[in-house]
Amino acid sequence: MSQETVSQRLSTLIKTLGLNPRSFSEKYGVNEGTTRGYTTRGSVPNADYIGTLLNSIEHLNPAWLLLGKGEMFLTGAPEVQVLDVKRPEDATAQEQQVKALQREVERLESQLRDKERIIQLLEMQLSK
Repeated sequence: MSQETVSQRLSTLIKTLGLNPRSFSEKYGVNEGTTRGYTTRGSVPNADYIGTLLNSIEHLNPAWLLLGKGEMFLTGAPEVQVLDVKRPEDATAQEQQVKALQREVERLESQLRDKERIIQLLEMQLSK
């Protein structure tokens, strides 16, 4: 993951597009003062601002902009694929749910084996 901040990547994006904060803001429909705040003061862009950019700039890679992963632009991709990334606490809760479900499956499998054995015993008694 990149050590750059979202604000630094925003500045890089603006330069790569050959724009300045004013022309960038005008072109992509965001507030110039907000853009300057993000790029000069290092403020963290809010979700609405990021969403506007992702919807306005063709092939902008959200993983790059938000996390510094991958390339700035997705190549040959008509749609952006968003991965569902869970927070560590969510992952722990999910792991606990998976374990509980695995135990439930084991319990049901055991009951099924017991019932199959009972059926076998009853079938043996009927065949006598």
